[in-house]
Amino acid sequence: MKKHILITVLSIIGMLIISTPTLASTTASLTPASINVNPGQSFNVSVSIDPQGTSNFVEKIELKYPADILQVNSFTLSSQWMALTQSGYDLIDNVNGILIKSAGYPNGFSSVTTFGIVSFSAKKAGTGTISIGSNSIAFESSSQHTISGLPMSVTITVPETTSSKPETVTPTASETIQEPTPISSTDEQPTDESANELTAEQTASVNAPFVGAISSILTLGTGSTLVAILVLILIAMVWFYMIRPRIKKKEK
Repeated sequence: MKKHILITVLSIIGMLIISTPTLASTTASLTPASINVNPGQSFNVSVSIDPQGTSNFVEKIELKYPADILQVNSFTLSSQWMALTQSGYDLIDNVNGILIKSAGYPNGFSSVTTFGIVSFSAKKAGTGTISIGSNSIAFESSSQHTISGLPMSVTITVPETTSSKPETVTPTASETIQEPTPISSTDEQPTDESANELTAEQTASVNAPFVGAISSILTLGTGSTLVAILVLILIAMVWFYMIRPRIKKKEK
């Protein structure tokens, strides 16, 4: 009876794990994640590919950007890649804000690899994002799927103009010069309350990775509360029916 119950619980957990969607898929990342430049200034964006352990052989990367405030100057492919220049796989469209670049990687790759560098120019003040387009595709040996990735934010601001140097005025003898009011020492020292809040925030930041690791173990990496409950039940059953009797037997 005990064995039947244990097998049933294991079967339920196995079905939940199998039914959970696979999270591993090719992603693209843009570096830096955000940037602040002035109108007329150029900047570079690095594009990297992460196949997350799956061998990829060809990548088609589509970038979308706000053409009213940005334009692409050039794209430089990393030396390990072989460019594909066929129609639909190679495009720089500064009118609609679309860049498409495709390339093959001899013998394939399965870890994070730099794809290339894009040079942008800021046209005028404004804000926008550079994002991975939905037409980005990763080609594996026998399949293909869409590449996803987080966008980067771009802020273009006009620098403040420096004001003209004010005219120097010589004070008269009748004018008195007031000495500045000394700054209270209490303004320079943080209060005990703020120090305690800082300590609490630091403690929370230290404990966060530990709590996240325990949660990942209990949910078997799925993030599901149901899986965590079933795992706890399984641990309790293993203790009660297998480990606990052995400990009592050794004590006797």
